[in-house]
Amino acid sequence: MARGPFTLAGDLALLRAHDITCIVSKNAGGSGAYAKIEAARALSLPVVMVARPQIAPRLSFATVAGVMGWLAQGAALGAAHNAGQLRGV
Repeated sequence: MARGPFTLAGDLALLRAHDITCIVSKNAGGSGAYAKIEAARALSLPVVMVARPQIAPRLSFATVAGVMGWLAQGAALGAAHNAGQLRGV
């Protein structure tokens, strides 16, 4: 398996050798796939770029104490939930 950086000539040869008819690539925001996209364009191949999904806002903490309090609260909720399940056994 080859490792980048890849060249236009190398990717043209690869696409031709394997009769590639379409390129699907993730849009990682870098230039790592640029030669492959450029080769696809040179061969008039369709290119599908898959965007990164939007990530929902997540909980964050500025201090270790905040994290530890959140973990303790979650552990207490988990223990209470598990105790309720055991009562029914």
